[in-house]
Amino acid sequence: MAERTLPETAPTAQAVGFIRFHGLTLLVVEHESVEYVPAKPFAELACVDWKGAKRALSTGDSAVLYGTRVLLPPEIRGAGGASSPRPGVYIRLDRAHMYLARINTNQMRVQGNAAGADQLLALQIEWAEALHRYETQGMAVKAGRAGALRELHQLARTRALLSDPRERQALTALLHAELEALGLPVDTFEPAQGTLPLGAAARGARHG
Repeated sequence: MAERTLPETAPTAQAVGFIRFHGLTLLVVEHESVEYVPAKPFAELACVDWKGAKRALSTGDSAVLYGTRVLLPPEIRGAGGASSPRPGVYIRLDRAHMYLARINTNQMRVQGNAAGADQLLALQIEWAEALHRYETQGMAVKAGRAGALRELHQLARTRALLSDPRERQALTALLHAELEALGLPVDTFEPAQGTLPLGAAARGARHG
């Protein structure tokens, strides 16, 4: 099987903005409708040698898994004028959690970053449990939303028992408002059946 490597060319990406990502402040760029973040901060977080990490990210299956690209970031103007951007290694934003999930926290402890290792290990455990629920139950809801969805489900059952049309209408409006607050489509609730399908709702709030 031929070794997969990154192309030598470095197309210019467009800046999307900055995000806070588990303690990291990252510039998000876009190329060919895909959002990317720089990979080096993740290696620094993991206390690993960037040269080795860069090589690992840029070859083989890792390059495919993370969608690794060499991109030229846009110029960023500051008080000192425009910067001179240099090509860098970027990974897909939607694969960044996977990179963190595979970081060796033992290595972080050896390098003296015990606090960071504890925090990341807790996240890795949370993600492992979420992945298990997704594979076995077909859904994985981020902590904090599961309870809210259960409460809405009970509210939907209560609505189904009401005989007064005005009360049912008022409760339906409340359900829609609560669904919107959770970032879920209002049609998740099915008024005709008086039910709130938790599977569909959870997919809308899936932990990623």
